[in-house]
Amino acid sequence: MKFFKVLKNIKRIKYFLIALFILVSSFIYYNYITFKNIKINDFKDIEYGSKYNLSELVKAVDYSIVSSNNIDTKIIGKQKVILKVKRNFVYKKIPCFISVVDTKAPVIKIKKDKITVFLGQKINLLDNILYVKDNVDGEIAFSDNTTMENNNYYSFFYNDDINTVGEHKITVKAIDKNGNLSVESFILEVAESPLRVVKLNYNNKENNIIEIAEDLIGSPYISGSNGPNGFDCSGFVQFVYSKIGIKISRSAETQYYDGINVNYENIRPGDILSWGYDNFKATHSAIYIGNGKMIHATNPKEGVIKSNVSDWSRGSGTKIISVRRIL
Repeated sequence: MKFFKVLKNIKRIKYFLIALFILVSSFIYYNYITFKNIKINDFKDIEYGSKYNLSELVKAVDYSIVSSNNIDTKIIGKQKVILKVKRNFVYKKIPCFISVVDTKAPVIKIKKDKITVFLGQKINLLDNILYVKDNVDGEIAFSDNTTMENNNYYSFFYNDDINTVGEHKITVKAIDKNGNLSVESFILEVAESPLRVVKLNYNNKENNIIEIAEDLIGSPYISGSNGPNGFDCSGFVQFVYSKIGIKISRSAETQYYDGINVNYENIRPGDILSWGYDNFKATHSAIYIGNGKMIHATNPKEGVIKSNVSDWSRGSGTKIISVRRIL
């Protein structure tokens, strides 16, 4: 009896093992059938700095992505991603490789297609650039060092001397930190300096530029103002000339090119004195009134004063770089 009882228990264990084998095999087969159609797409590369949707990376009839590691779209190149996918109560991890690429070149925004300056006038090409930006990394800075090993800068290129009369093509090249290049261009026109031909009548008291200037002595200095209640240096000179019907330019730098240049030895009352530290960079304007004196708007402390030309030269540290005569 005991023998038959043990035999019976052995048969039960056998049936249990067979059932367990069938159950495990069925689970493995079910798992295989469930996920055999889930595969990685031939997905497109992800653009640098962009957002992405992982659900587009896997094809399946009925599944959901449970989790995955993140993709850093600020890193160029291939990245391994492990997707954990669920269907019914079955889970599976699917490895895949995703490439992050940067195909977008910087954006160069130019203010004007053509700019004009006068011969000898200071040329600042940066004034015609509104911005240069990368779509992800933002502003790109200017550099005149075109041999830099690192990218992420823009520069100007031209084939001739832009300080000569004529039209010059200026090419702007920008390269982002991932090597994408953009190119834009504009025209720089260098024109001959215009001459304003107007004759002054020094004998007519009403139109006497010297008396007009002297009447304004004591007026306050106001930066950026050209009268009538205050002046900066170039605003004072412009205002005085406007009172006798003559239009001249607004800044000390541009008044350097008004009229014609004469030697200081031939200076006469009414001429404009342009002061600066070197040629072509005027920083101050004044009206010469004769006998080695001039009238000018100096600073907020002194306002409009009459002073000796030689005193200003010693005190300011600048020198006369041009005498302009408005004929």
